[in-house]
Amino acid sequence: MAHFEHWYLMVLALIVGIFLPAETDAGCTELGRCCTGQNADCRYVYPSGRHSSRACYCDDFCRKSGDCCSDYKERCLNEAQDCIMTYWSHWSHCTARCGRGIRERRRQIHIPASGGGEPCGKRRQTRACYHNDARCRNSEIAQILPAYLNRKRNIPDKYERPSEVKKVRRNSYCVHYRIVSIAWSCRYASPYHVLKVGSEVCAECHNTAMDKKGYCKGSHTGVRSRWMALVGRPCHGTWKSEGEIEKDCKCGEQHGKDFIFI
Repeated sequence: MAHFEHWYLMVLALIVGIFLPAETDAGCTELGRCCTGQNADCRYVYPSGRHSSRACYCDDFCRKSGDCCSDYKERCLNEAQDCIMTYWSHWSHCTARCGRGIRERRRQIHIPASGGGEPCGKRRQTRACYHNDARCRNSEIAQILPAYLNRKRNIPDKYERPSEVKKVRRNSYCVHYRIVSIAWSCRYASPYHVLKVGSEVCAECHNTAMDKKGYCKGSHTGVRSRWMALVGRPCHGTWKSEGEIEKDCKCGEQHGKDFIFI
């Protein structure tokens, strides 16, 4: 009978040791650390003879996996420090001077997370931006042709294609410019060879050259801007408008004085 009780007590102790948590067992205390996230280095292996091959963890993930050391709550959670970050900085200027770009703002880590506290968030945020002002349009170069070529634009479409018949016709506008500078190569490019610094010219924005907003590329007013010829030898220069846009206007066809935008 005594022999049976001895074996019974040994089996009972083994069952209790395997299936019941040992609340008195430590782990995080002996390990001396608590980790954030899932960290395999935060594993404590019990010494041989005590739950051999049994290991527990002292990282945040152990709460999800259910393999925390018995003293994890007492040792780690009581010492948890959430990450504390500084306030966001102001949004930066748009990286693009003209057109699409990005803005960004940053913040710094003031106190890092420890002991299983909430981890730090993003330190950098970006968002799209679009920058445009009066200077940006100066990046466009007006492309011009002699005004007499405008006749070809007014030839009716003999095929009467729906896309052409239904197209909205908008009235032309004119801008008068005074030549500020001109490349030396223009003296060999007719009809631009008659242009000189100080020459006054008329440039017409015809319906077929307008964009969806009714604007011809490079038809700036009030600022010095660039122009270039599209026929003959290379020819380019700068000009400045003599006034504002003249609506419902047409330039003449004087040689070297009247041009059209493309």
